[in-house]
Amino acid sequence: MKEPFLVDFDSNSKAVLEPNHDQKDYHFPKRLLYAFVPDDSIQKFLQKYQHKVIGEFLCISFNPKIYEIKIAGERFTLCQAPLGAPAATQLLDWLIAYGVKQVLAIGSAGVLTAIPENYFLVPTKAIRDEGTSFHYLARSNYINLQSTFLTKVEKAMKSMHYKVEEIMTWTTDGSFRETPAKVQQSKKLGASTVETECAAMAACAQFRHVDFAQILFTADSLNDLNTDNERDWGVSSQIKVMNLAINVLKNIH
Repeated sequence: MKEPFLVDFDSNSKAVLEPNHDQKDYHFPKRLLYAFVPDDSIQKFLQKYQHKVIGEFLCISFNPKIYEIKIAGERFTLCQAPLGAPAATQLLDWLIAYGVKQVLAIGSAGVLTAIPENYFLVPTKAIRDEGTSFHYLARSNYINLQSTFLTKVEKAMKSMHYKVEEIMTWTTDGSFRETPAKVQQSKKLGASTVETECAAMAACAQFRHVDFAQILFTADSLNDLNTDNERDWGVSSQIKVMNLAINVLKNIH
């Protein structure tokens, strides 16, 4: 039986519509904190640091500002990330086109096992149960996130006395199609969490030859296949993980 053509990977690095098609005069600092948190958390976080707006991504429904944060003479990029693999990867690709070289993403994840809320986890492998990653890398069931950059992220976390727990995550496009069978399948494959962007962002970063890692904080729980336990969606971790991430980036050169 012939494989579906829609998952055929085209390795041509040139696209009809390039990420920098808008030809902006942007030069973003190379270290990016890519934050899957609400804007009010972004604004609270920014109150602690010297910052300024250095750009804006113009889209039909989501127009995030791009911030430069200055800490002890060092410059960092901060951008709020949109939910879902296609949107998050589109914006990430655009940020890379304008200077980003090292990406540390932070965001929430549902847990598939008995992991408490507000735990910090580091994905080292992601199940590619979404469509975006297949535009950036050849077909496979998983993407490996292990890298020198990830090792540096983990080392920085340990230096700040954070426990580093490596996990596999399940990246899916179908938030409302996380059926009992799909959850069980992902658990059997070794996944501890579920989210909607990691595999796609990692694939984009590998295709563009930039560094990528992600810190996940645990939110709702799918451990009980009969219901989703929303808990508090990990809200209390949002500022904490942003502070952790910016300090990690400070320790990486």
